[in-house]
Amino acid sequence: MNEHRIIEQVDRMVATGRITEDEAGRLRAAEGSATFEEVVAGIRARHAQVHTHAAVAEGRISQSEADGLLHRVRSGEHSKELRSHIKGTN
Repeated sequence: MNEHRIIEQVDRMVATGRITEDEAGRLRAAEGSATFEEVVAGIRARHAQVHTHAAVAEGRISQSEADGLLHRVRSGEHSKELRSHIKGTN
């Protein structure tokens, strides 16, 4: 993960709606600390939850499956395979 690049793009990400002002503040506050990756994982989990919530509501996956996917994201996993799986649930 390129922390410097993420920080450089925070304002643009807020402007385009990719992250909230609160998330931007948490990213800036965590810059250079051990918690930066946790903040990023939380943001990624929020994005993933949009897909998993819809899939559960439509009966395509169980809540348990959704919880497992979100746990993996919150734990820092961000593989292409996991992202594809989550996006495929929507």
